[in-house]
This record gives sequence, C-alpha cells and structure tokens, in this order.
Amino acid sequence: MIGGLGTRFDWYEITADGLDDGRVPPALALALGGRVTVGKGRNGYAQCHVIERDDLVLAQVYGHSARTGEVHITVSGQACDEVVPLLRRLYPDHRVSRADSSVDFEADFDSLDRLAVEFATARGLSHRIIRDSDGGATRYLGAPSSELRLRVYRKTEQLRALHPEAASTIPDGIVRAELQGRPGKRDTKEAVSLMTADELWGLGKWSQGFASSILGFDAPRVPTHFDRPSDFMRALHFLERQYGPMMKRRVEAVGLDSARREVMSALGLS
Repeated sequence: MIGGLGTRFDWYEITADGLDDGRVPPALALALGGRVTVGKGRNGYAQCHVIERDDLVLAQVYGHSARTGEVHITVSGQACDEVVPLLRRLYPDHRVSRADSSVDFEADFDSLDRLAVEFATARGLSHRIIRDSDGGATRYLGAPSSELRLRVYRKTEQLRALHPEAASTIPDGIVRAELQGRPGKRDTKEAVSLMTADELWGLGKWSQGFASSILGFDAPRVPTHFDRPSDFMRALHFLERQYGPMMKRRVEAVGLDSARREVMSALGLS
C-alpha cells in the first residue's frame, strides 16, 4: 500500500448567481489582502478581474455575462488552500463546474504507473501516457470528455521544469495523483461545493476504488442523486464549520447555558 501525504484542491471553478459582479473582485481582494487587475474575458463573460498578492494570482473573477447576476470564479494551484474556504464562506450557494483533488507521494513512478494501468485495464477504462524530453511523464485514466479523469505524473520533474532556479531544492521521487471532476448535473455541482478534497474521490465508483486500493485512503462513496438540503440547513452547515471550534472553546470556558445566552443576546433573541 502506498502512503499518501494528504489530499488538497488544486483547481476550483465555481459559478454563483444573484451577485453584483462589480463588487465581488474588491470584496475578495480585501479579504485576501490583494489587489485587483484587469484580465481578459472568456466563455461568454465579457469582463475579467484578477486578484493578485505578491505576484501570485489568487483568483480570476468573470462577469458581465448575458445572465444578470451570474459570476464565475477560477482558483488554481496553491491559492486553493486559502481561497476555496473563503469562497465557500462568502458564496455558500455556488455550484462547482470543475474541481481537482491531488495527493503527492514519495514513490517510484513506474511502479505506481503499472498499478494504474492494471487498475484501468481491469475496469475497461481508457488510458494513455505522455512523456517529454525532460523526463516527465503523465498517465491519464478516463476519457478527456468524461466527468471524471485521473492523472498520475512525475511531480518532481514538472516542478524542476517550471522552476529551474530552485531545481536543487526539489526532492527526488515526488509523484502526484490528481482527480479532475467536472460534474454535469446541477445537483452534483452543488453537492461538490460541500465536499472535501478527499470526498471528491467518491464521486465515481472507479475513482473511489482507485483511492482506496491504489492511493491507500478510503474515500466514501458519495451519492449524486439526493434531496437538496434547505437553505437553513446549508446555513447551519457553514456556521458550524466557521464558528464551531470557537464556540466549543467558549462553552468550555463559561458553560453551555452562559454561552447560549451570549449567542442569543448577540442575535437579538434573548
């Protein structure tokens, strides 16, 4: 069994409705301590604003589409660690058009690649490999047009090619497995907005199987047909995720009754 180093989002692309697309970029920039620059629109969005901080692109915000109030936001790379939780807090009713979940290993790529090919062959999944002159290699599982596609590649070689000035500091033998999810149905897009990076691997039976048998962690099978929770239950979900730990500490400090009275008073309900 190969021991993973933990999953994280490496791409997160969302659409949200009912927003003022002129206010979203400055709001994100303020929350992230960044600045707003103008980018190039795409895919029916005439306007693009880029949120940057210290020369790092944190997010791209697209607006001015034919659908009034619709805003599209893309986040990639290391920015996901900071920006995804913020988007989920500020715009909890968004839907996800693409999310990538990645996990890095210290492993032998050829050995992992053989396991990936055996896995794909046994399940009738399409697969191919692309190699380059710098020693890089990427194994793809799943069709390019499918909702789920997996990449297994030599991360060390990719990083050294991207950052030759720091090549000597990049460890040998890093391999990345990355699942790309592009949900098609609106209910599934909304469901992904509540998933962790681990849970994304449960979107498909084969991706869950790969996570469990190859990557060495168990991704729960996530149903894609379900009753949509009420707005109140969604609000409670995000309230618990944002303030739950702090409230538990307050209860430990002053007791449940006192903490309850404080909260009710703050809400004007005492």
